[in-house]
Amino acid sequence: MKTVIRPQAKKIAWMLALLYFSSYIMRLNFAVMLVKVISDTGSTKSELSIVVTAMTLVYGAGQILSGILGDRIKPQHLLSAGLALAAVCNTAMFFCTSVPAMAVVWGVNGFAHALLWPPIIRLMSMYLDDNEYSYSAVRVAWGSSGATILLYLVCPLLLPHLGWRTVMLFCAAVGIAVLCLWLVVNRRLFGEPLQTKALRTDAKAPASHLPLPRYVYLPVALIMLGIILQGMLRDGVTNWMPSYMLETFSLSEESAIITAVIPAIFSMLSFFLFEQLHRKLFQNEVFCAAMIFSLSAVAATVLWIVSTLFSSPLLSTCLLALIIAAMHGINLMLISVVPKRFAKSGKVSTYSGLLNACTYVGAAISSYGFAALAEGFGWSITILVWIVISALGLLLTLLASPLWKKFRREYADN
Repeated sequence: MKTVIRPQAKKIAWMLALLYFSSYIMRLNFAVMLVKVISDTGSTKSELSIVVTAMTLVYGAGQILSGILGDRIKPQHLLSAGLALAAVCNTAMFFCTSVPAMAVVWGVNGFAHALLWPPIIRLMSMYLDDNEYSYSAVRVAWGSSGATILLYLVCPLLLPHLGWRTVMLFCAAVGIAVLCLWLVVNRRLFGEPLQTKALRTDAKAPASHLPLPRYVYLPVALIMLGIILQGMLRDGVTNWMPSYMLETFSLSEESAIITAVIPAIFSMLSFFLFEQLHRKLFQNEVFCAAMIFSLSAVAATVLWIVSTLFSSPLLSTCLLALIIAAMHGINLMLISVVPKRFAKSGKVSTYSGLLNACTYVGAAISSYGFAALAEGFGWSITILVWIVISALGLLLTLLASPLWKKFRREYADN
């Protein structure tokens, strides 16, 4: 039976996808141009990784605050504030001439983007039913992948003519345009929440804000550790893939950047495939994440063998793309799907922010850690570490899976 998605739900999904698209345009741009920034400024990978790490740390910490605020403040207001501040920070990067100044501005940019994700999840849980939520989650994820593809395709074309600072201004302009559209349409998109309608029309509807069972905190802790590992691989491999291709295969800076388009395309396709895998085969999203971690472990192992025995830029790119796509699939399961299970507690935004923060704990570790590891021990050892990280993620999510299934059965789905 074909799932019917209301026209209003589709409008909400695509508007939120556009918001997330603009967020990625203004958040990922510096990392995409990192190879060019290194050559222009004369800084090392380790030095400039401080800028990326600053943004990542503040973004991760800000997720927790944003999650709490998202359950107490109208999420539309947080989204507007986040977009506006991000545009200001992208504009300010044009004027930064030192690494410390870049780190400060990009750290503030991290906080701006932290104001976006938990409110998006809360709006989806408030205004969409279960099928519409899944539909919207995939479209929002497409927004991030679409922005990534655009950046990796357009930046190499613009950088030789405009420079990375001017590209930052173009990204700020995209954010301002989306903000203006959002301010015009958001009141028409978001009327009365579905839960409010249900309570008003059904006298027997259950009361909201039911206390969570105590046993759920153990699987949540395991999930959080798994998300940290996912964040290490997702952002770490994505950020340093151009450097890996540049140093391993002697590609040009622009060509190294363009190779990162392939993982973005893989990821965009994988969102739909992994969502179908979850819906039709592994309904337990935590167990589904475990299966995806196993895919990443296999891909990283093959990549290590390939990098050790022979040189193949195309095969290496595809394997890196598979690892990154797998991490995006885990992100979809553990950060998009898991928070909606807390709807009865009235803390969807809080848990969304908490779980998403874990991604950026891992990302902060890998932004500096993978750079230092590659500089000190080479890429072969770095890839071995990726295998270990994938295996640990598989173990943690397998341990959390039975208790999460119990939580779904006794609380979230009951």
